Amino acid sequence: MAEELKLRGLNVRQQAVYSVRYKGKSVGDYVADLVVADRIIVELKCVDRFAPEHTARCLNYLKASGLRIALLINFQNPKIEWKRIING
Repeated sequence: MAEELKLRGLNVRQQAVYSVRYKGKSVGDYVADLVVADRIIVELKCVDRFAPEHTARCLNYLKASGLRIALLINFQNPKIEWKRIING
């Protein structure tokens, strides 16, 4: 997916790391699959169906990154399933 987006002229970062902070202290990292154009987090899945924890993970990525939009994409089924998640 990253290569296709790059071929279309988009800036793509893979395995983008975002620090998780609690009371000003770093307590871990979140690693997003893709960040496109420094604006959208893309989380890629290959599962039977989306679960609540997939949405929760995207929201956590958005909070840690300060970004507003994430796309959750599932490639498991013949027809690609996707969900847009907005923080705020």
